Amino acid sequence: MSGLIVIPARWASTRFPGKPLAMIAGVSLIQRVYERAAGSRRAAAVYVATDDDRIFRHVVDFGGRAVRPHGDFQSGTDRIAAALAVIEKSEGRAYDRVVNVQGDEPLIDVRSVDAVLDVLAEAGVDMATLACPIDTDEEYLSRDVVKVVRDNRGDALYFSRAAIPYGGRGQALRHVGLYGYQARVLRTFASMPPSPLERAESLEQLRALQNGFKIRVLLTNKPHLGVDRPEDVARVETELAKDA
Repeated sequence: MSGLIVIPARWASTRFPGKPLAMIAGVSLIQRVYERAAGSRRAAAVYVATDDDRIFRHVVDFGGRAVRPHGDFQSGTDRIAAALAVIEKSEGRAYDRVVNVQGDEPLIDVRSVDAVLDVLAEAGVDMATLACPIDTDEEYLSRDVVKVVRDNRGDALYFSRAAIPYGGRGQALRHVGLYGYQARVLRTFASMPPSPLERAESLEQLRALQNGFKIRVLLTNKPHLGVDRPEDVARVETELAKDA
């Protein structure tokens, strides 16, 4: 079995245009994410999937691998599926597991990435993702914090921006947006139209649930600290300094 990590990186961003090339303690955001992902012991290859020549050239310049899949992609998953096709054609080989590592999380724990790749090797697991405890009622009630509830096997029952389940946060987990897919599932998923629940919640993982796919939800200790706005750079630099 062979695993692939793909990091989507777009130039356009409402809150932070050109974010992938933003410098964080002297190293670009996309290079930091790439180098973290390259530490995986389970993935056979790491690629950046981008829509921009500047990002493409930068990745190649620091020694990384990048592709520019063509198309008008409605979601990061669509871009990942298109990138997979380009990568497999260029390499002349097939991958059976794909992990989408967000391009704005320079502190991603690569052990979590490997755990997702490992669980995808199990029978009956179509997709895998991460979740962590919800520490406060403020998080539980926030629409910006996606909640997930699981069944007894650890598979997702539902994801929501609402406070689920009703009655308290004891059974809820905070979703962490890292996704792993069986390659066949990724291809099928990307070919499907958005589902009614996906549109209602603005959560594309609900397309998978509504179409009968199983999503295994693995536990991690805390959410990853990402870069969403320019002011987030200083917070990430502070965390990096702690590890230096």
